[in-house]
Amino acid sequence: MHVFLDLWGTVLDGAKMNAGYARRMAEILSSRFGGRTEDWARAHGKVWVWYAARASEIEWDTGDYLDKVQAFESEHLDRILSEMGISWRPEDPAAYARDLEFAIMSSVDAHFPDARPAVERLRKGGHRVYVVTSATDSNARGSLSGAGLLEAFDHIFTGTTQNLHKSSAAYWRRLLEDVQAPPAECVLVDDRLDYLAPAASAGIVALLLDRKGAHSPESVPGFVVAVLRNLAGLPHWVETRLVQRTGG
Repeated sequence: MHVFLDLWGTVLDGAKMNAGYARRMAEILSSRFGGRTEDWARAHGKVWVWYAARASEIEWDTGDYLDKVQAFESEHLDRILSEMGISWRPEDPAAYARDLEFAIMSSVDAHFPDARPAVERLRKGGHRVYVVTSATDSNARGSLSGAGLLEAFDHIFTGTTQNLHKSSAAYWRRLLEDVQAPPAECVLVDDRLDYLAPAASAGIVALLLDRKGAHSPESVPGFVVAVLRNLAGLPHWVETRLVQRTGG
Protein backbone atom coordinates (compact mmCIF):
# COMPACT_ATOMS: atom_id res chain seq x y z
CA MET A 1 0.00 0.00 0.00
CA HIS A 2 1.01 3.62 -0.53
CA VAL A 3 0.30 5.70 2.57
CA PHE A 4 0.22 9.50 2.34
CA LEU A 5 0.50 11.36 5.65
CA ASP A 6 -0.44 15.00 5.93
CA LEU A 7 2.37 17.05 7.51
CA TRP A 8 0.78 19.61 9.85
CA GLY A 9 -1.79 18.16 12.22
CA THR A 10 -0.89 14.57 11.38
CA VAL A 11 2.88 14.10 11.59
CA LEU A 12 3.76 17.44 13.17
CA ASP A 13 2.03 19.60 15.78
CA GLY A 14 1.45 23.12 14.49
CA ALA A 15 0.97 24.53 18.00
CA LYS A 16 4.40 23.25 19.06
CA MET A 17 5.99 24.74 15.96
CA ASN A 18 4.29 28.10 16.37
CA ALA A 19 5.60 28.42 19.92
CA GLY A 20 9.12 27.42 18.95
CA TYR A 21 9.09 29.38 15.69
CA ALA A 22 8.58 32.76 17.34
CA ARG A 23 11.41 32.15 19.80
CA ARG A 24 13.91 30.85 17.25
CA MET A 25 13.07 33.52 14.67
CA ALA A 26 13.69 36.21 17.29
CA GLU A 27 17.01 34.63 18.27
CA ILE A 28 18.23 34.24 14.69
CA LEU A 29 17.23 37.70 13.47
CA SER A 30 18.52 39.34 16.63
CA SER A 31 21.92 37.75 16.01
CA ARG A 32 21.90 38.94 12.38
CA PHE A 33 20.57 42.47 12.75
CA GLY A 34 20.90 43.30 16.43
CA GLY A 35 18.03 44.34 18.67
CA ARG A 36 16.45 42.56 21.60
CA THR A 37 14.95 39.15 21.04
CA GLU A 38 11.78 40.24 22.80
CA ASP A 39 11.36 43.06 20.27
CA TRP A 40 11.78 40.65 17.37
CA ALA A 41 9.27 38.29 18.99
CA ARG A 42 6.85 41.19 19.37
CA ALA A 43 7.32 42.11 15.70
CA HIS A 44 6.65 38.51 14.71
CA GLY A 45 3.46 38.45 16.78
CA LYS A 46 2.18 41.62 15.19
CA VAL A 47 2.96 40.53 11.64
CA TRP A 48 1.54 37.06 12.32
CA VAL A 49 -1.94 38.57 12.56
CA TRP A 50 -1.54 39.86 9.00
CA TYR A 51 0.07 36.59 7.87
CA ALA A 52 -2.80 34.40 9.06
CA ALA A 53 -5.44 36.70 7.59
CA ARG A 54 -3.68 37.01 4.25
CA ALA A 55 -3.12 33.25 3.98
CA SER A 56 -6.86 32.68 4.21
CA GLU A 57 -7.61 35.32 1.56
CA ILE A 58 -5.33 34.07 -1.20
CA GLU A 59 -6.95 31.80 -3.79
CA TRP A 60 -4.27 29.13 -3.66
CA ASP A 61 -5.90 26.77 -6.16
CA THR A 62 -5.82 29.22 -9.08
CA GLY A 63 -2.87 30.61 -11.03
CA ASP A 64 0.76 29.76 -10.40
CA TYR A 65 1.03 28.42 -6.85
CA LEU A 66 4.75 28.97 -6.33
CA ASP A 67 4.59 32.55 -7.60
CA LYS A 68 1.94 33.26 -4.99
CA VAL A 69 3.94 31.55 -2.23
CA GLN A 70 7.11 33.49 -3.06
CA ALA A 71 5.28 36.82 -3.14
CA PHE A 72 3.55 36.00 0.14
CA GLU A 73 6.73 34.95 1.96
CA SER A 74 8.66 37.94 0.58
CA GLU A 75 6.04 40.32 1.90
CA HIS A 76 6.06 38.54 5.25
CA LEU A 77 9.81 39.10 5.55
CA ASP A 78 9.47 42.72 4.44
CA ARG A 79 6.84 43.44 7.08
CA ILE A 80 8.93 41.94 9.89
CA LEU A 81 12.01 43.95 8.89
CA SER A 82 9.89 47.10 8.54
CA GLU A 83 8.36 46.52 11.96
CA MET A 84 11.87 46.52 13.43
CA GLY A 85 12.96 49.58 11.45
CA ILE A 86 15.45 47.61 9.34
CA SER A 87 15.94 49.26 5.92
CA TRP A 88 18.17 46.53 4.45
CA ARG A 89 16.53 44.09 2.06
CA PRO A 90 18.02 40.94 0.51
CA GLU A 91 18.68 40.83 -3.21
CA ASP A 92 16.41 37.80 -3.48
CA PRO A 93 13.75 38.13 -0.75
CA ALA A 94 12.08 34.82 -1.58
CA ALA A 95 15.35 32.86 -1.31
CA TYR A 96 16.27 34.63 1.91
CA ALA A 97 12.85 33.85 3.37
CA ARG A 98 13.21 30.17 2.41
CA ASP A 99 16.64 29.92 4.00
CA LEU A 100 15.41 31.65 7.14
CA GLU A 101 12.39 29.39 7.35
CA PHE A 102 14.57 26.29 7.09
CA ALA A 103 16.99 27.59 9.74
CA ILE A 104 14.14 28.28 12.14
CA MET A 105 12.12 25.13 11.62
CA SER A 106 15.07 22.75 11.59
CA SER A 107 15.82 23.82 15.17
CA VAL A 108 12.31 23.04 16.50
CA ASP A 109 11.04 19.54 17.32
CA ALA A 110 7.29 19.58 16.76
CA HIS A 111 6.53 15.92 16.07
CA PHE A 112 3.55 14.05 17.47
CA PRO A 113 4.82 11.10 19.58
CA ASP A 114 2.79 8.57 17.58
CA ALA A 115 4.25 9.58 14.20
CA ARG A 116 7.60 7.78 14.19
CA PRO A 117 6.34 4.39 15.51
CA ALA A 118 3.52 4.36 12.97
CA VAL A 119 5.80 5.20 10.05
CA GLU A 120 8.38 2.62 11.14
CA ARG A 121 5.75 -0.11 11.45
CA LEU A 122 4.29 0.70 8.05
CA ARG A 123 7.64 0.66 6.30
CA LYS A 124 8.67 -2.51 8.12
CA GLY A 125 5.47 -4.06 6.77
CA GLY A 126 6.60 -3.28 3.23
CA HIS A 127 4.37 -0.28 2.66
CA ARG A 128 5.59 2.96 1.13
CA VAL A 129 5.00 6.05 3.26
CA TYR A 130 5.03 9.65 2.09
CA VAL A 131 4.54 13.13 3.50
CA VAL A 132 2.09 15.30 1.57
CA THR A 133 1.74 19.02 2.17
CA SER A 134 1.01 22.32 0.46
CA ALA A 135 3.92 23.84 2.37
CA THR A 136 7.20 24.68 0.68
CA ASP A 137 10.25 22.43 0.66
CA SER A 138 11.94 24.71 3.20
CA ASN A 139 8.96 24.41 5.51
CA ALA A 140 8.51 20.64 5.16
CA ARG A 141 12.16 19.60 5.10
CA GLY A 142 13.10 22.09 7.79
CA SER A 143 10.39 20.99 10.19
CA LEU A 144 10.99 17.29 9.53
CA SER A 145 14.71 17.84 10.15
CA GLY A 146 13.90 19.47 13.46
CA ALA A 147 11.71 16.51 14.35
CA GLY A 148 14.38 13.99 13.32
CA LEU A 149 12.03 12.53 10.71
CA LEU A 150 13.45 13.78 7.43
CA GLU A 151 14.81 10.34 6.48
CA ALA A 152 11.81 8.42 7.79
CA PHE A 153 9.75 8.67 4.58
CA ASP A 154 10.05 7.26 1.10
CA HIS A 155 9.37 10.68 -0.42
CA ILE A 156 8.18 14.14 0.57
CA PHE A 157 5.64 15.84 -1.70
CA THR A 158 5.32 19.59 -1.17
CA GLY A 159 3.81 22.64 -2.76
CA THR A 160 7.25 23.22 -4.25
CA THR A 161 7.53 19.80 -5.88
CA GLN A 162 3.94 19.81 -7.16
CA ASN A 163 3.43 23.56 -7.74
CA LEU A 164 -0.11 22.96 -6.56
CA HIS A 165 -2.15 23.32 -3.38
CA LYS A 166 -3.66 20.30 -1.62
CA SER A 167 -7.14 21.74 -2.06
CA SER A 168 -6.78 21.07 -5.80
CA ALA A 169 -7.76 17.68 -7.21
CA ALA A 170 -4.87 18.14 -9.65
CA TYR A 171 -2.44 17.88 -6.73
CA TRP A 172 -3.67 14.36 -5.99
CA ARG A 173 -3.84 13.28 -9.61
CA ARG A 174 -0.23 14.34 -10.01
CA LEU A 175 0.72 12.36 -6.89
CA LEU A 176 -0.86 9.25 -8.36
CA GLU A 177 1.19 9.75 -11.53
CA ASP A 178 4.34 10.25 -9.47
CA VAL A 179 3.98 7.08 -7.40
CA GLN A 180 2.53 5.11 -10.34
CA ALA A 181 -0.02 3.32 -8.20
CA PRO A 182 -3.74 2.66 -8.60
CA PRO A 183 -5.86 5.00 -6.40
CA ALA A 184 -7.35 2.04 -4.51
CA GLU A 185 -3.85 1.15 -3.27
CA CYS A 186 -3.31 4.66 -1.91
CA VAL A 187 -4.41 5.90 1.51
CA LEU A 188 -4.38 9.50 2.73
CA VAL A 189 -4.48 10.39 6.42
CA ASP A 190 -5.33 14.04 7.05
CA ASP A 191 -6.93 16.07 9.83
CA ARG A 192 -8.80 18.32 7.39
CA LEU A 193 -11.84 17.35 5.40
CA ASP A 194 -11.19 20.03 2.78
CA TYR A 195 -7.99 18.22 1.82
CA LEU A 196 -9.45 14.74 2.05
CA ALA A 197 -12.28 15.63 -0.34
CA PRO A 198 -10.16 16.35 -3.45
CA ALA A 199 -7.99 13.30 -2.71
CA ALA A 200 -11.09 11.11 -2.48
CA SER A 201 -12.36 12.58 -5.76
CA ALA A 202 -9.18 11.22 -7.35
CA GLY A 203 -9.99 7.76 -5.95
CA ILE A 204 -7.60 7.81 -2.98
CA VAL A 205 -8.86 6.15 0.22
CA ALA A 206 -9.53 8.94 2.72
CA LEU A 207 -8.94 8.55 6.47
CA LEU A 208 -9.80 11.41 8.82
CA LEU A 209 -7.43 11.91 11.75
CA ASP A 210 -9.52 13.41 14.54
CA ARG A 211 -7.12 13.75 17.46
CA LYS A 212 -9.48 15.83 19.59
CA GLY A 213 -12.75 14.06 18.80
CA ALA A 214 -14.14 17.17 17.15
CA HIS A 215 -16.23 15.30 14.55
CA SER A 216 -19.39 13.47 15.48
CA PRO A 217 -20.12 10.31 13.47
CA GLU A 218 -23.07 11.91 11.71
CA SER A 219 -20.96 14.91 10.62
CA VAL A 220 -18.35 12.82 8.80
CA PRO A 221 -18.90 12.87 5.01
CA GLY A 222 -19.38 9.66 3.09
CA PHE A 223 -16.06 9.92 1.26
CA VAL A 224 -14.25 9.30 4.57
CA VAL A 225 -13.66 5.57 4.87
CA ALA A 226 -12.59 5.61 8.54
CA VAL A 227 -11.85 7.98 11.41
CA LEU A 228 -8.69 7.62 13.50
CA ARG A 229 -8.06 9.23 16.87
CA ASN A 230 -4.28 8.82 16.53
CA LEU A 231 -1.70 7.17 14.28
CA ALA A 232 -1.12 4.16 16.55
CA GLY A 233 -3.86 2.16 14.86
CA LEU A 234 -2.95 3.12 11.30
CA PRO A 235 -0.56 0.22 10.55
CA HIS A 236 -3.19 -2.33 11.62
CA TRP A 237 -5.84 -0.57 9.53
CA VAL A 238 -3.59 -0.64 6.49
CA GLU A 239 -2.76 -4.33 6.97
CA THR A 240 -6.45 -5.15 7.33
CA ARG A 241 -7.22 -3.19 4.18
CA LEU A 242 -4.52 -5.04 2.29
CA VAL A 243 -5.87 -8.42 3.38
CA GLN A 244 -9.37 -7.42 2.30
CA ARG A 245 -8.09 -6.34 -1.11
CA THR A 246 -5.92 -9.37 -1.78
CA GLY A 247 -7.99 -11.96 0.06
CA GLY A 248 -4.79 -13.16 1.73
